[in-house]
Amino acid sequence: MFLARYLSFFKKNDVHSYFIFKIELKKIFKIFIMKQFLIISLAVFGFSVTTNAQVNAGLDGQGLDRDAIERRLERNDSRIEHDRHSENPKTWVDRGIIFQDMFDINTEFIYFGMAQEELVLFMGEPNEIRTEETDFSVRTILVYDNIEVFFEEGALVSYMELDVMHEDPLNEAYNAFQTAIKLQEEEELSFFQRIFRSNQERRLQNAFDRLYGQFINDAVVKYERDDFSQAYNSFSKAIDVADSPFYLEPLDENIVFNTGFVATLAGNVEEALKYYNRAREMDYDDVSLYILISDSYLQLGDSLRAENVLQEGFEKFPAENSILVELVNFYLESGKSEDALEYLQLAKEQEPDNPTFHYAEGTLYERLNEPQKAVEAYKAAIEIEPDFFEANFNLGVYYYNQAVNLLQEAQDITDNVEYEKARDAAYDEMAYALPYLERAHKSQPDNIDTMETLRIIYYRLDREEELREMYEKLGREFEE
Repeated sequence: MFLARYLSFFKKNDVHSYFIFKIELKKIFKIFIMKQFLIISLAVFGFSVTTNAQVNAGLDGQGLDRDAIERRLERNDSRIEHDRHSENPKTWVDRGIIFQDMFDINTEFIYFGMAQEELVLFMGEPNEIRTEETDFSVRTILVYDNIEVFFEEGALVSYMELDVMHEDPLNEAYNAFQTAIKLQEEEELSFFQRIFRSNQERRLQNAFDRLYGQFINDAVVKYERDDFSQAYNSFSKAIDVADSPFYLEPLDENIVFNTGFVATLAGNVEEALKYYNRAREMDYDDVSLYILISDSYLQLGDSLRAENVLQEGFEKFPAENSILVELVNFYLESGKSEDALEYLQLAKEQEPDNPTFHYAEGTLYERLNEPQKAVEAYKAAIEIEPDFFEANFNLGVYYYNQAVNLLQEAQDITDNVEYEKARDAAYDEMAYALPYLERAHKSQPDNIDTMETLRIIYYRLDREEELREMYEKLGREFEE
């Protein structure tokens, strides 16, 4: 699985940073489509071009022809108008295949992963070739009369039809086949009709096998257009096809997972859970499934199920750091710092040189009111990654807060000599904060919290030159 986890940080109360992992759904799915899904697509669509043309052929056996398809549809429409033909399952199977041919009219010779040179070999030289930059690579676009075909790194990744025969041919085909099946179930057959029925069922089996791949194809293309809702509809329809007794191949668990994932992208959490849990029942072997199920339950406000699923995922994938991180996040958000710390220790054992884990440990120890352990954890994070903004900021703020507390205590001292000693001790503590906050400022020069804290420290420590500079960075006038 090519799912990745991306780290982002959020500050709390101007003092503590809060660590949490979030899924960048579209980016993850894009990576998944480009690397993992092409493998699946090749398995579904990657038969030879000659075979594809023969399977999809119209009346002449030489590939699909628009005029021939339109004539076939006209004849089929006429037959449906007559009761005797409209009640014949064959009429509806024919109709479904016509709409399948309409879907393939522009794409019968292409498949995902196809080389650019191979496309030109079978479709001829394009009218135009242009390139455009995407978030992940440079895309080459071959423009033909009825279709634009997109290549990345020499492999076909998507396309856009410029002239379609029907707006929704696959659902028309699916509905026609469903009508045929219903009519077959209602028929009372003679011996010879049962022999014919056997041939008709083979036609339905071939049509459903083709329709399954077509819906998946359509889902990928609609994803490319950021039409996640329609991509989900096509994925889910592919599963409906696979659930039919006329689809004889086992359902691919990757498609079930993908269907749930695209439902997540479309914001349909309940539908996503339905397919995630089905993939779970199929023993889908990837830790990301449990993370996504847990996230879905949390969105629905069911924290108990979210926790149980994470625990199940951890038991199944104890060596996967991502599930440990999710458990840490879950308990952090739930305010269960000790439970979070327990799983964080396991995560650290797996990745002792991960500075984020040491930083997170520091935030947890602060919550548990164990400041010295927090300081040690922040220093450990900085030792691994010296420019780690959050660890430097938190450690600097810790020393700054300590200095503020000492200054407050000094205010209660009436003896002037003792007061000055206490004040100087507070300023010494404040000076400890400087290198960490300055390093944090260097890492994130526009962070206002860091600059404001540095401004106060420079003022307290009589660092006039640095104070002037900080006023300038804050866009404020320096006061003598």
